[in-house]
Amino acid sequence: MKLHPIRHTALLALLLLGGCSETQIVTQAPIAYPNLPTKPPINNTRPIAPIESTQATTPVITGAPISTRVSNIQLHPSDFNVLAGWSNEDHATAFKAFQHSCKRWRGMPADKVLSGSFNLGRIADWQQVCSMHVTHGQERQFFEQWFKPYAVSENGQFDGMFTGYYLPELHGSRIQSARYNVPIYRMPSGGLRNYSRAQIKAGALANKGLELLWVDNEIDAFFMEVQGSGRVVMEDGSIVGLGFAGGNGHEYYAIGKTLVNNGEISKEDISMQTIRAWIEQHPVEGQELMLSNSSYVYFRYTPVDPNVGPAGAMAVPLTAQHSLAIDHKNLPYGIPIWLDAEHPVQGQRLQRLLMAQDTGGAIKGAIRGDVYWGQGEQASQMAGPMKSKGHYFLLVPRSL
Repeated sequence: MKLHPIRHTALLALLLLGGCSETQIVTQAPIAYPNLPTKPPINNTRPIAPIESTQATTPVITGAPISTRVSNIQLHPSDFNVLAGWSNEDHATAFKAFQHSCKRWRGMPADKVLSGSFNLGRIADWQQVCSMHVTHGQERQFFEQWFKPYAVSENGQFDGMFTGYYLPELHGSRIQSARYNVPIYRMPSGGLRNYSRAQIKAGALANKGLELLWVDNEIDAFFMEVQGSGRVVMEDGSIVGLGFAGGNGHEYYAIGKTLVNNGEISKEDISMQTIRAWIEQHPVEGQELMLSNSSYVYFRYTPVDPNVGPAGAMAVPLTAQHSLAIDHKNLPYGIPIWLDAEHPVQGQRLQRLLMAQDTGGAIKGAIRGDVYWGQGEQASQMAGPMKSKGHYFLLVPRSL
């Protein structure tokens, strides 16, 4: 992935095959968010809801296509009653994620035009729907009353690629020791930031006061870079949040390509888990493999609340299974998206309402996304192998 100093994200499987998606956590001062949800904790990936269909679906269109700002991209009107899986969605949690978008929009100029390939109005149009009072239990009705779904096609195709990312957990210390010997660096100034991974590994940044902390596993540190953020459990039991601060400017190389090209892992089996297992089983070759990716990520401290997700590129907390990293050149931040894609668990469909609240360097194209699965091992098991074909619908205010 080509690093971009905006967010922290990871794509997992594809980032390992064809680019990384560091979810670029913003480098500005954190925003105060009153009334943040406290349940469920983000490390508890919610159970998968019943799914109406496990088969691949085709978007049901109810009207003529609508042109956009880009000639090869079109919107196709549809209706909620034909969205596969819509009736089984957890609309209450999706609405909480949408409220995070609203908090961000409320602080923006009302006349600002939403960016991207689509004509999605001005901030004022979204502030208007955000102002609607919604009582608990009426979240589904809110979306159905105030929005209309539009399927997205690019070059006549509805399907795109969707991957997953999560918030990893590492173990660390503020003091270097025999166990904690892998430095996590803050962003250097000037030319120091341009060193390659190999140069940094060789000590180019050592003893310059740039170490934020030390962790006990180099592979964990490498994959935290892929994710773009993480949380570190310190020796005293406290938890430190780390977010994307910037990159060294070197092009990202997906190390999974090497393993596939060399016949070490089949393309069908490539994932974060299989790559990690190969590195652990081949310590010397694994070091060389990681060094082949010259790109390097610098971090910064971020606020930590075990019940609240990390901040994405929109500068709002991400919600497990309800936040999506998108190509910000095509889509504006904050908008609701109904995703219908292959689930990481074979034979199931991932039909979920997500908010476009993050971005990533490897996420390119109008029909492309990276699903945030949350924190912890269960989330990693979903995010790691996800490389799913799917399509989505934009939920657009009916006033537009």
